[in-house]
Amino acid sequence: MTARELALRREILVAFAETGAPPAVIDGREALRSLADQHVVVLDDQDHVLAAHPFATPPGGARVASGGRTWSGNCAWDALGIVAALGLHEADVTAGGVTVRVRDGRLIDDAWFQVGVPARHWWDDIAYT
Repeated sequence: MTARELALRREILVAFAETGAPPAVIDGREALRSLADQHVVVLDDQDHVLAAHPFATPPGGARVASGGRTWSGNCAWDALGIVAALGLHEADVTAGGVTVRVRDGRLIDDAWFQVGVPARHWWDDIAYT
């Protein structure tokens, strides 16, 4: 990864962490497309950032709520990744109509989730997976 790509990756992740949404990338379209090719970000047809794992643009398939703020992830796994990445000690994670709670940094509810697509095929349609 180039220095520009690393800086852009950081810019995108910081924006998601701070605002729950990606930044508008005006400069660095080449770097952005390179990040997409490397599976670092997911872009729409107009090169807008849809996801930078574990974050996704709202509404996403999963939601993290903590301290009056919300973030979106593509799935429950990503949502729990948001909790870990942000060091959230208390959060409610909702995916597929099921909510689990994190308290003192630990998951306190039991839930099962199934990934119906083998990992080797996730990037065939990452938004669906």
